[in-house]
Amino acid sequence: MFILNKTMKKTLVISLFVATALIGLAGCASDQEQTPKPKAEEKPKPVKDTRPKEDRLSVGMTKDEVRAAIGKPKGTSVNSDGEESWNYSDSEKAFIPYYSLSGGKFHHLIVNFDKDGKVKNWSTSAQGMY
Repeated sequence: MFILNKTMKKTLVISLFVATALIGLAGCASDQEQTPKPKAEEKPKPVKDTRPKEDRLSVGMTKDEVRAAIGKPKGTSVNSDGEESWNYSDSEKAFIPYYSLSGGKFHHLIVNFDKDGKVKNWSTSAQGMY
């Protein structure tokens, strides 16, 4: 059996009282209005270009301009003349249930660059299951 003397009882009671008071004070609310911190100047978001990818291209664009206009390619290739091609596809739509069965088409775009890294031409195709 645990026996407490008078000093220990007094210390225990005071400790419990102080702990309760501290916990109670931690939850106090203020009646002052909270003002939000001033934000840095927010830049307006650019409007997303919803045109088909091939309509955003033009002959002579640089690789950086193409990447900004239509995004990162899914794959790249280089032919024997040293000319690069970028491949774009929306084949991830294949994971949408019944997409192709309901008439959905998969679009493929190939952008060909000349030796200087400028758009030479491009080709596009669309495929559907049925």
